[in-house]
Amino acid sequence: MLYRFTVIAAAAALLSPGASFAAAPPPVTAASPAPATTLKVIANVRSTSRCAEIVTHANSAIGAALNNDVQLQQLITRLRAVNLDDGNSIHRRNGLDALGEFAKNLTKQSRSADDEVKRLRALAEKSTDPQEKAELKAFADALGGALWRQQKVARDLNGYLAAVDFQDMATFTEAQQSANRAVFGVPDPYISTVADTKPNPGVDRNRGTIDPSSGMRPAPIGHDINQTTATQEATAAAKDFESRLPDITNDENGAAQHVNAALARC
Repeated sequence: MLYRFTVIAAAAALLSPGASFAAAPPPVTAASPAPATTLKVIANVRSTSRCAEIVTHANSAIGAALNNDVQLQQLITRLRAVNLDDGNSIHRRNGLDALGEFAKNLTKQSRSADDEVKRLRALAEKSTDPQEKAELKAFADALGGALWRQQKVARDLNGYLAAVDFQDMATFTEAQQSANRAVFGVPDPYISTVADTKPNPGVDRNRGTIDPSSGMRPAPIGHDINQTTATQEATAAAKDFESRLPDITNDENGAAQHVNAALARC
C-alpha cells in the first residue's frame, strides 16, 4: 500500500510544468523488498501548450484516483465498524446515509477523472510520435482501469444500500405487526400462521413455517427472520471491497511506469 501511494503521489507532483526534481525513491524497509519497478524522475517539463494540456489532464486524473484510494480505506473501515441493527432507526438511517456519501463521492470523482482520461487518449491519438502515442495511451488506459475499479466499488455499494432500503420497506413496522395480530393472529402472516404459534415439536420454532395456501417459500425479502442482517452484509462488503484493492494498486503502478515515456518530449 505504501508503494502505491508513494509512486502515484510522485507522479502527481512530478507532472508540474516547469519543475525540476531530484530522485527520491520510495522508502524500503528491511521487511519489504524493493519494488520491481519505480517511477523515474522527470527532469523538467517544457511549458508548451501540448505539454501543459497533458499535465493538466494527467494531474487531475491522478489526484482523483489518489483521493479515491483514501476514500476506499475509510469506507472499508466504516463498513466494518457500523452497527445498523442496534434497534435505533435514527442510528440506522444515519449509518446508511454516511455510506451513501462514500458511494456518491467515489462515483463523482471516478467519472470526472475518467473524462480526463478520455482527453488523454484523444491527445495520444493526435500524437505524431509513435512512442509518445503508445506510452500516453498506456498511461491513460492503466489509470482508467484503476478509476473503473473504484467506480465499480461505488456501484456495488449503491446496490447494497438499495437492497437494505428495499428490505426496510418490505418489513412490517410494529404498528403493522399489531394490526396483523388483530386480523390474522400473528405479527407476520407471510412467514407464520396461527397454527405455528402452538407447540409443535416438528416445527423449527426459530423460523416457523409458511402458510401452504400462500405458496410463498422461501419467505419474501424482509420477512425471513433468518435473513442476513444489514450489519452482517456490511461486514461482507468490507471484505469484498478490500479484496479488490490489489488490482487497483496494480493498475495505478502500471500507470506510473508509463509517465516518463509519455512526457519524454516535454
